[in-house]
Amino acid sequence: MVEFMQLADTQLGMQRHLSSQTKNNPALRKQRQQKWIDNGFVPAGEMPNDIPENVTDMQEETNNFSRVIDIANNIKPAFVMICGDLVNNLEQRDQKDAFLSVTERLDQGIPLKVVPGNHDVCPDFYNASPDALSEYRTVFGHDYYSFLADETLFIGLNSEIFDSSDLLGNEYAIQMEFIRDTLISKEATDAQTICAFMHKPLFLEDPLNDGLHGQLKPAHRIELLELLEKSGVELMLAGHLHHNREATYKNMQLVASGAVGYPISGSCGYRLVSISPETIAHEYYSL
Repeated sequence: MVEFMQLADTQLGMQRHLSSQTKNNPALRKQRQQKWIDNGFVPAGEMPNDIPENVTDMQEETNNFSRVIDIANNIKPAFVMICGDLVNNLEQRDQKDAFLSVTERLDQGIPLKVVPGNHDVCPDFYNASPDALSEYRTVFGHDYYSFLADETLFIGLNSEIFDSSDLLGNEYAIQMEFIRDTLISKEATDAQTICAFMHKPLFLEDPLNDGLHGQLKPAHRIELLELLEKSGVELMLAGHLHHNREATYKNMQLVASGAVGYPISGSCGYRLVSISPETIAHEYYSL
């Protein structure tokens, strides 16, 4: 059995950005909240949380992140996984430095596994660029990879390569080759369970629905869904939505976790996941 902690959207600097962007402008705050609703960032029937006002630092976000790291140090998971949007703006060095400073608090015996989100490799938050991707790899390391933990194969993916495939040269083809090779590898054959993780959920409710920013774009969605499911992937973990959301695709569970930094709806928190050959169990804990 492997037990680990999954986090999403530490996104240091988001509250400061939202506060500055909507300062003294209630109409703009309502417009931003409506955009979240329209794009699937708020569950049906719920209202988004208030947009923070008069925030000039990253204190609350770094405090939340530090609290989660302290919890990890106490409960000793096999590893800590962060599903993207490590920072809010990849071009602001103070956000990267703050993220790295908090992660240094993690017990050295607990591995940290991260993958990028749109705020980590997309200068405009929507479209990835080769330079931004290169910078991410320099600062944070590999953006897709695999590893084994107690008979479970984990595959970390870069969702932004799928969504910006036309802007990144052969990056899409290389990542797809990596996925196919990994899924037919000896590690995959020997694994009792396969779990994939990336930033954006593959879909929210309907895998054919192509209209919402809160999910992977449709261009490569079905191809990836089919490849993962037919290859025996049982669990896909994600973030991006800043709230908890679950779906299923045939025999695969899809779970998006709420944000550590700023929750668009619901609460900040972390998810504990337990995988054995017989069961997959997970629970979200609010801070």
